[in-house]
Amino acid sequence: MKYKFVLLLLSLLLFTPFTPPFYPVLAEEPPSASDEAKELVQKGLTIFEIDKEVSRLNEQDAKIVVQIGQNEQNIVKQTNQVDSTRKHAGKVMRAYYTGDRDSIWMLLFSVKSFSDALRMFEYLQMIITNDHRALSAFTDSFNQLKSLKTELESSRTELQATKEKFLLQRERLVTLQAELDKQLAVSAQAQVIQNQIKNLNEQWKQEGVPLFREYLTSLAIAFRELPQYVTKENKFMDLSSIKNPVISISDTDFNSYIHEKDKLLQNLNFTFSDGHIIAKGKKDQIEASLEGKFVLKENPDMNEVRFVVDKLEFNGFQLPDTTIEDFTKEFQLGFVPKKMVSYLDVVSVETKNGVAVVKLKLSL
Repeated sequence: MKYKFVLLLLSLLLFTPFTPPFYPVLAEEPPSASDEAKELVQKGLTIFEIDKEVSRLNEQDAKIVVQIGQNEQNIVKQTNQVDSTRKHAGKVMRAYYTGDRDSIWMLLFSVKSFSDALRMFEYLQMIITNDHRALSAFTDSFNQLKSLKTELESSRTELQATKEKFLLQRERLVTLQAELDKQLAVSAQAQVIQNQIKNLNEQWKQEGVPLFREYLTSLAIAFRELPQYVTKENKFMDLSSIKNPVISISDTDFNSYIHEKDKLLQNLNFTFSDGHIIAKGKKDQIEASLEGKFVLKENPDMNEVRFVVDKLEFNGFQLPDTTIEDFTKEFQLGFVPKKMVSYLDVVSVETKNGVAVVKLKLSL
């Protein structure tokens, strides 16, 4: 009986399937479908903006080529002008070196009356005036030729730089487009994402660009006139050192200033942190964000505080560097204290703990 029990127990162990205990495995959570879709839409916006830059560079290239052709034609005409004036000037110079002009002056001593002397003197003055005119004409035509040649060289250099930039951006565009096409080809939501890309690009073009232009236009004026505002308010000025006054303005006061300056800026707010500035605004359903910093731009006559934009965002989507560069060329965000107060020049600028600090020097 005992052996039967043992055999029964063994048979149960042999024929019962073994299931190991379950231990959950910790793995990195895959990105959600919404994150992947946003990444593709972001790439679509980047492609849209870089494509605009490529088109702009292509148009600029064509304009420079036309300009070079015109310069070359002008140089040919001006070269002929120089040759013509050179011949006339050469005759004048030879006349002076060979003494021909001296012999003409000697005619003054052969006149027999005062009236003849006056007429002779007037005649000699006309000769000298014409001589000077001939020499000046040659000098002017020669300088103009030099200027045209310099302009031509500058245009050729600009053309080369534009071509290199065009090729670089076009290669970047092709690479991004290939990546997007590849990702869409394996996406189950390809058509939906393509529609989202199209809608975002259209919204950026129709609403985003005008809003950013409004902000930047108003900010350019507000920044330019900031020195006049802070120098009128004693609370911003530290005159403990007469030779080196200091301006300190908090982001709260700066926001109050721009809000009073222009109603278009009332929904835009700046935050000053350590070496970094963030500005965020919202109008209707459009959210805009600018990130950057204050930098000192040193010039021979007067220094400038410039707000340099490092990042732009539209409704949570980041715009490429080409868009930032395009806006930067059009809008200058900064201020020159010396333009408002001739005896004050800026020597440094920094932001920290919600305050922008501008150090000046007194120059009488």
